[in-house]
Amino acid sequence: MLKLDRLFIKILQVLQTNGRISNLDLSEEVNLSPSPCLERVRKLEEAGLITQYLAEIDLDKIGANLHIMAEITLGNHLVDDFKRFEAAITDVPEVISCYKIAGPFDYTMDMICRDIAHFNRLKEKLLAANIGIENFRGHVVMERTKTFSGYPLESLTAPSPLDGVLKG
Repeated sequence: MLKLDRLFIKILQVLQTNGRISNLDLSEEVNLSPSPCLERVRKLEEAGLITQYLAEIDLDKIGANLHIMAEITLGNHLVDDFKRFEAAITDVPEVISCYKIAGPFDYTMDMICRDIAHFNRLKEKLLAANIGIENFRGHVVMERTKTFSGYPLESLTAPSPLDGVLKG
């Protein structure tokens, strides 16, 4: 496993919000010469810490779209029920992310559709697909009030203020 030092963290902080930055600019940003910087990026990729590079697309400039956040509850909770549901939604391009969660429902799912009619057809198709959905509640996103600006890597990798206080 790759041991993350402050330079690895700085590289990750820059790349998570600017994946197209040149190695030269990245090396200047993290105060490291270009060759060692590129070597560190490759190590992060090889270790699986960087899993992909994406472009954020402004869907409103492409055309009408509707973002739905859905809460899904399955009727049964056997391992095979979860596997069947997860395998089925993998093939649905409108489902852009899905999280298995703890709480009053089993999954939250982000969906992008053209309009309400498209969403209704998709919801009916999912409910009729015999993939174990007992309850499906969709919420229309009215406005995004905060965009992804990167994970809080420094606070996630910093020593906990409770280190040494709690003994387990």
